[in-house]
Amino acid sequence: MIAPADLMRASHPDDIPLLRAVASLCASAGRFFQLAASQVSTGNLRYQFATLARLHVSASQQLPDHADAAALRQLCPQLAAVQYWYLQQHNKLQQHECSPALLAELAILLPQQLAALKQLTRCSSHRLQAGLAHFTAALQVACDQLLPLLQVLPVSRQKIQTKN
Repeated sequence: MIAPADLMRASHPDDIPLLRAVASLCASAGRFFQLAASQVSTGNLRYQFATLARLHVSASQQLPDHADAAALRQLCPQLAAVQYWYLQQHNKLQQHECSPALLAELAILLPQQLAALKQLTRCSSHRLQAGLAHFTAALQVACDQLLPLLQVLPVSRQKIQTKN
């Protein structure tokens, strides 16, 4: 990813609010994945959540200051919906453990987040595309590794039942 100062200096003025919106989403997602990683007992799932947490936190730190929720809703409603989900689920995780329902929702949400980011980069300036390409590609790889786990692994220490 391009350094924040370089991205801010070289970006088209219209790109700055978009970068702030993505930074805001990444900060929310990073907090969610950090908390989720601490709650799941399955090693592979915990590892993937920790990877996604690091990816999102790193991206939020490399992008300009965060946008507020209203600005995000106005700029990119799909990303605003994804950020809202992360915020709501983070609050729920603070009170309850990670549930299979949450994992099922996450399996739907991650492809939506990727699609919104890819759409955003297609509609943006070349400099913004270059700045977000690394993050989007890394997120795609992490999602490709996580999504199969969300469909098979239990959240708690329950044994996986197999048919004989």
